[in-house]
Amino acid sequence: MFVYSFKASSVKIIGLICVCLLAAVAVISLMPEAGSALNVNKFDGAKQLSEIDVKSHGGRLEYLSSVGYSVVADSVTSVSETLPKTFDEVTEKYNSLQRSQGFDLSKYSGKKVTGYTYEVSSLPKNEGEDNDTYYATLIVYKNKVIGADLCNISKGSVSPLVRMS
Repeated sequence: MFVYSFKASSVKIIGLICVCLLAAVAVISLMPEAGSALNVNKFDGAKQLSEIDVKSHGGRLEYLSSVGYSVVADSVTSVSETLPKTFDEVTEKYNSLQRSQGFDLSKYSGKKVTGYTYEVSSLPKNEGEDNDTYYATLIVYKNKVIGADLCNISKGSVSPLVRMS
């Protein structure tokens, strides 16, 4: 039996978050057009997604479950960022992915938002490959999900998480 332990200082945690953000920007800049995503989950639950309290950890888990994803509950990471007032080419491309699922980040330019990322433990049927690693991200502004994506780490791709009906 092997036991590993580590002590993470706040500097290391902030460094890890920065590396993750840089990786996300790199992945976003290399992603295909939003319209080329093959499988987009369509929400058809009884409770409207807008009624779910996503300020709380439990609410975000409920939101992800409502759109068909099971996630590792304690795998959450959160990052607060201010959206740029003017979108560059990469941000505009990412926003086109958001618009394909009913979101629009341009409405929140200059606003401080929080991204919550969870490791996906189970994908909806017929989506993805079992051996790939996926992360689901919810972008939240004042208790409202304003963006979401599904990142396939194994393939370095980002795709829509949910289609709003």
